Amino acid sequence: MKKILITLTAAALPFAASAEVVLYGQVKSTITSGQVKIKGSEGTEKSATATRINDNTSRIGFKGNEKLSDDLKAIWQIEQRTSILGESNSQSFGNRDSFIGLEGKFGKVRVGNMNNMLNEMDTIDPWLYKTNAMGLGINTRTGVRTTSVRYDSPSFGGFKFNASYAPRDNRNPDDKYKHEQPSKEQYTAGLTYENSGFTTNLAYGHYKGAYTDKNGKTKAAQIAKIESYYDKNNLFVGVGAQYTKGHESANKYLGYFTDDFNTYKGTDITADAGKNEAVKVADAAVTVGYTFSNLTPRLTYAHGWAAKGVNSGEKLVDKFDQVVVGTSYKFSKRTLMLAHAGYMKLGSKTRLTPTQTGSVEQKAVSLGMVHKF
Repeated sequence: MKKILITLTAAALPFAASAEVVLYGQVKSTITSGQVKIKGSEGTEKSATATRINDNTSRIGFKGNEKLSDDLKAIWQIEQRTSILGESNSQSFGNRDSFIGLEGKFGKVRVGNMNNMLNEMDTIDPWLYKTNAMGLGINTRTGVRTTSVRYDSPSFGGFKFNASYAPRDNRNPDDKYKHEQPSKEQYTAGLTYENSGFTTNLAYGHYKGAYTDKNGKTKAAQIAKIESYYDKNNLFVGVGAQYTKGHESANKYLGYFTDDFNTYKGTDITADAGKNEAVKVADAAVTVGYTFSNLTPRLTYAHGWAAKGVNSGEKLVDKFDQVVVGTSYKFSKRTLMLAHAGYMKLGSKTRLTPTQTGSVEQKAVSLGMVHKF
């Protein structure tokens, strides 16, 4: 990433005072064409082919540091979502990874609106997409960016660890002076090992206030995730797996596959009272790629096991399989284009309505461009 250094000098002061600020960012966009199909015992519902121009989380940021002593410096970053489409969700400032903190031999301590470790484990997902058929949106859905405090250790023989905490009263702002509602505070911990092109990441998330068990008690969602990859000598091979319990309801989980085409025979299949139960589910993925000069073809395969109710044990959403294939072409270190196609299918034992089971298929193709600065 090319970084532009902006020097701010307080010329009016009787002494020279300056600070370096790094301006950076990405502009990312795709044109995507896709379709969703829901198949049950009463026939098939097929969406129109939707073709749209997307902004794919373009962003701009500023960051810097100040040396406080020989082994201590202040660090800061302000990053925000932008959109070449003028979308309203890009308007608030500092809405992406933004923080202030200290860094030294002890590691880093930061506070702000930050990623937790789970939100950083996406290296095996190199795709540019807005619909989950085109990338590993299922595998990366559990990461969050929220108001938190985070510690990152220095490296110990290739090992590093981190921990973050999102306070109750930031997660429950309307209840901060009463504490009458179940807490939604979040804890996340991660471990990384790096050596000679190999990297392995492990993370665990504990998100309180996620669901209610069969005894009426409010319970925390639990997420365990691993990602391991080799990236050297033009070769990339990566694998990942994830297990979640109570992270979302069956209705919400099913919605990841429908891309808002939710109606089957007049019924919204993501608003089924029988699928309001939280689920436990596991998924895994593998991505391979090889770079030939400026061209990098890639292939991703993902599989998810059936989502079952945490209380009932009932299978509510069937297993899924997914394939994504494509290639990127680098015009320079900062600019590339990407073309890819994806297909995803849920098994035929998915509960669609109280009386219907069936499958959901999603397919799409996309052409995109990225520029980094």
